[in-house]
Amino acid sequence: MKLKIKKRKEKKMKKNLSFFFTMLFCIVFTNSYSQIQYGLSEANLTSKGIGREVTFTNPYTNSSMDTFAGEMIATVDGNSTKFYCIDIRRRLTFPDVCHRDSAITNPKIVYILNHYRPYAANPDSLTDNEKERAAIQCAIWHFSDGVNANTITSNSIKNRTLEIIADANANGAFTDVVTTISIEPGVSPDDFYVKTLDQNGNGIAVNNIVLTYDMGTLSTYNVNTNASGISPDVTVTGPGTGVLTATAMVMIPQGITYTCVGKQRLVIAMPTIGERKVVSDWGALPVELISFIANSTNRNVTLNWSTANEVNNAGFDIERKSVSSSEWTKIGNVAGNGTTSNPQSYTYTDRNLSAGSYNYRLKQIDYNGNFEYFNLGTEVEVGNPTDYALSQNYPNPFNPTTKINFDLAKEGFVSIKVFDNLGKEVATLVNEFKNTGYYTVEFDARNLTSGMYYYRMEVNGFTKVLKMSLIK
Repeated sequence: MKLKIKKRKEKKMKKNLSFFFTMLFCIVFTNSYSQIQYGLSEANLTSKGIGREVTFTNPYTNSSMDTFAGEMIATVDGNSTKFYCIDIRRRLTFPDVCHRDSAITNPKIVYILNHYRPYAANPDSLTDNEKERAAIQCAIWHFSDGVNANTITSNSIKNRTLEIIADANANGAFTDVVTTISIEPGVSPDDFYVKTLDQNGNGIAVNNIVLTYDMGTLSTYNVNTNASGISPDVTVTGPGTGVLTATAMVMIPQGITYTCVGKQRLVIAMPTIGERKVVSDWGALPVELISFIANSTNRNVTLNWSTANEVNNAGFDIERKSVSSSEWTKIGNVAGNGTTSNPQSYTYTDRNLSAGSYNYRLKQIDYNGNFEYFNLGTEVEVGNPTDYALSQNYPNPFNPTTKINFDLAKEGFVSIKVFDNLGKEVATLVNEFKNTGYYTVEFDARNLTSGMYYYRMEVNGFTKVLKMSLIK
């Protein structure tokens, strides 16, 4: 069955609709356009904050280096905040002025800034605040400059740095900086509104947002957002394409970098207020999407989409949210094909989902950081399993942990136990009543020796045994 898309020939916010039967779901192209934020704020460093001197091997010179590691006290557009360093090649002097808002840092650094001091108190923090801040800074240097944490001479700081690095590697690969001001499509194809968020992605009121449009007129050139972060709709009159801007004093979240020629690069560690501008290519469609469908099979949802042509396309972030949630989560990325006039096809599979209803969208990003969203127009339903199943553990062989998936067609008392090669029970993974659904359990074998093991699932008369290999 071919997908047919009816296109609006005239302007900006293109809307397309197609229908698929059974487990296929369609896309609605709603108000698709690209936009990018620009930082206009200025940071001035006043003094060192909490931290201490550390010694480690400089990865650029391969020689020993002694330097202050910790947070720095600063202001952004006159508002107080704190920074960490992301550049060990240059020394800081205080006061140090005129650092400009420039870009977004490494996702794993953003994760550290979101989950560690000074913004967040991590429950595993060192009791010595100076050592804790030093370890956080050293972990950031690991991701920004390639510092080898094992060369840190202080054992307590070294061990804490390694813990933070491991946490960021495990959990921080897809961490994004919140877009705190954006231009969003209105109900009418000729309308838009401004959205403002805080550092956690929650709506926040902002006054005196200045608007411009270079190819026509706007119904107003100044708006305020309410407590939900939403402004009234603004109507665009004029040619089909142009450039919109919105400029205001908004929240600057942790993860934004600041630079100054010849000086250290810095990254903001505490959210504050500063001037930012968002620029939107009203009506521009650098990537023309001609189809976007989803196919749900058991616990997996496979997304397929295709483009008619592409301009400067770096790739697509795949984002998902459950229908009960208001938060989108990045789950993966697929590389684009740059600039091409030939049709291109893409696919991505979201695996091992729990039963429920989900929404999906694509965030298409170009090489300059501009982006646009394409929304799947229908919810995707992942149903309950129709059969009992026990899956092969993954990874296998493993050391020391592995995961086991199992499906329950009906509720019941579930038993999953592990046995060694002689038939002796060595672990009980599940031993309780569970409802219908898809489940995953982790087996930790760090206290066991290498060898072959067996795991058995029993529920409602269903029994299955599989083997797995532990290699240390």
